[in-house]
Amino acid sequence: MSPTHDGLIVVTGANGFVGRHVVSRLAQAGYTLRAMVRDSSRYSPPPEVMMAEADLVRADTLTGALDGARTVIHCAAITANLKEPYPGAYQKVNGLGTENLAVAARAAGVRRLVVISGLGTQPAAAGTYMATRWALEEAVRSSGIPYVILQPSVQFGDGAEFVAALARLIRTTPVVPALGGGRTRFQPIWIGDVVTCVERSITDDALLNRAHAIGGSEYLTFTEILQAIAEAMGKRRMILPLPMPLARLQARLLSAVMSHPPLTPATLELFAFDNTTELDAVDRPFGFRPRGLREHLRVHGVGG
Repeated sequence: MSPTHDGLIVVTGANGFVGRHVVSRLAQAGYTLRAMVRDSSRYSPPPEVMMAEADLVRADTLTGALDGARTVIHCAAITANLKEPYPGAYQKVNGLGTENLAVAARAAGVRRLVVISGLGTQPAAAGTYMATRWALEEAVRSSGIPYVILQPSVQFGDGAEFVAALARLIRTTPVVPALGGGRTRFQPIWIGDVVTCVERSITDDALLNRAHAIGGSEYLTFTEILQAIAEAMGKRRMILPLPMPLARLQARLLSAVMSHPPLTPATLELFAFDNTTELDAVDRPFGFRPRGLREHLRVHGVGG
C-alpha cells in the first residue's frame, strides 16, 4: 500500500534503536525520508533515504536538515540506560536539544512533530533523568506545532538493549539480582508495534496534541521478565531481590569506573513506579493488538 503522506519526513536519531526501525519501515513503505544523524560516517541509510548531519545542541546545524520537511519524527535522546557522558548532558540533549529542534521546525514550516518519549514521564526534581524527559515533552507541547507524543514502556525486539542487557547478565552469572525486589511491573512493547504507532501518528489527526502511553499486551514484574528471558535461553538461574539502596550504590560505582555500565542511576528512576498503562492503550487509539514479551521470546528467542 502506498503512503498517503506526500511530504518529506525527517527522522532524528536515525541511527539509534527506535530511529533505525522507523527509517527501515517507512523506507519500505515508500515515504520520502531524510535521516538526521550527528555523525554521517557512522551511519548507512537505505539507498532511497537522504541523510543530513546535524546536532540537536548546535542549533545552527538544524536549518539545513529540516529544509522542506513536512513532518519530523523525533527519536534522538540520551536514554536512561546510557551513562551521562558529562554533567548536564541529559538536560542539554533531551531538553535544550528538543527546544532547538522545535524552534528550527517551526521556522522550516514543519506541520507535525511525532516524538518518542517514555511511559510515566512527569514533572520531576531538577537534576533527575525524568526531569529531562519531561523537558523534552514540554518543548514539544509549547512549540506551536501539532504533535503526537508516544510514551512506550520498555521495548523489546531486534537490537533492544533492555532484553540484551538482561540476557548478558543471565548468561554470565548463576545468581541474577532483581532490582528493587523485582516487584516493579512493566508492560514491554515490541519495537515493531512502536513503529506501527509512529507510522499511524504521521497521518491520523485524531491522535494529535496528546501524549499516548503505550505498552504491550501483558503486565510483567521485573522478576517475571528475568524468568521469561532465562527460560527462552534455556538457563536455570537463581533470582535474588536487590534492595534499591544497594542498587543505587552499585549504579553509582559502576558509572564512575565504566564507560558503558550495565546499570545507571537514570535507569533506577524507572523502577520507582509501575511502568504500565491500560492493556488496551494501543488497541483503542491505534487499532491493533500489540504482541506480548513472553509470546515473542517463545517464537523468536532473545535475539529476535
